[in-house]
Amino acid sequence: MEAFEYFTLHEQEIIEDIKRLVLSDSPSQNKALLDCCKEIIQTMFFDTFQVKATEYEMPQNGNHLRFEMGEGPAQILMIGHYDTVWDPGVLQYREEADKLFGPGILDMKSSIVSAIWFFKYVKEMKLPLKKRIVFFMNSDEEIGSPSSRPLIEAEAKKSVAAFVLEPAVTVSGNLKVARKGTSHYLLNLKGVASHAGNNPLDGVSAITEAARQILDIEHLNDYDKGTTLNVGMMQGGGKLNVIPDEAHLGVDVRSVTKQEQLRIDDYFETIKPHDARVKIDVEGGINRPPMEQDAESEELFEVAQEEAKQLGFSVEESAVGGSSDGNFTALYAPTLDGLGLVGNGIHAENEHILRAHIVERFALLTKTVLQVANE
Repeated sequence: MEAFEYFTLHEQEIIEDIKRLVLSDSPSQNKALLDCCKEIIQTMFFDTFQVKATEYEMPQNGNHLRFEMGEGPAQILMIGHYDTVWDPGVLQYREEADKLFGPGILDMKSSIVSAIWFFKYVKEMKLPLKKRIVFFMNSDEEIGSPSSRPLIEAEAKKSVAAFVLEPAVTVSGNLKVARKGTSHYLLNLKGVASHAGNNPLDGVSAITEAARQILDIEHLNDYDKGTTLNVGMMQGGGKLNVIPDEAHLGVDVRSVTKQEQLRIDDYFETIKPHDARVKIDVEGGINRPPMEQDAESEELFEVAQEEAKQLGFSVEESAVGGSSDGNFTALYAPTLDGLGLVGNGIHAENEHILRAHIVERFALLTKTVLQVANE
């Protein structure tokens, strides 16, 4: 049975699995809820395969999961995360016309289900695999993958290809072949406090210094190269009659190339105050390197594009500003991202998937991975 026919036949079961997973809230920094969600995933694996995924126990984050099928000498990696940005109870699962809503349904619990059903299809159809396929699920992607990054990179180093099950590009359904790298910096400025009325010249305003630094940071933007900096947080001062001796700036940086990322990182490592009496302490740094497209990752996209064509629809390639765990895998293996579901509202209250695209996206993932697995 072809993949499209198989997933069409089981569409309602698939939707029930998606609903079951979405109903289990799993915010990134709530280990208890993450572990409950993890148990649902494990039950899904056990009910079909009579084995559970390997668990990597984490003291603070939810446990990470690894499931493997096949015995070939080469390995293919599939990546997904089951944590979400939503606190419990903020959003509810609901169905309206052709849309299914819920916390993390697009980003990316429906994708977890697509991978599980991929393995179901391979098992039930008794399909051969020339390569081992590893599905790694982490619980901390939304907060930068601090505990799972070493595990992800270790798997990527052993893999000939990596498929990231993040959502497709909004509405278009395009696949993601490149992502900007991300860096985050916190600038803590320390000046000298004094009475604003009696002795203002004795004070050194940390806020004034912060304002000057913001203007400098704005000049680092290079839109032609895709380098953007955003001062998204500023705090400082308190009482209006006191020269403020503290200020704090939070900066988000996005870079298309590693060279640009390092240029900005060097700036913050060597930053100097305009007023020498102010001390600036910088925290943070590079979080995710850019996911840059190369010839091998382009070949992965071409495989997916051809499989989509055979399924009766088209996909194109896109470079996006957001980051994912694909930024890590791309350092070591050809990577194709955006193989998840089609919808809208990532990290927004209208987060949803489009029911009409469920079967075709499940089939696209399955056919693409199988094609690479049997080359």
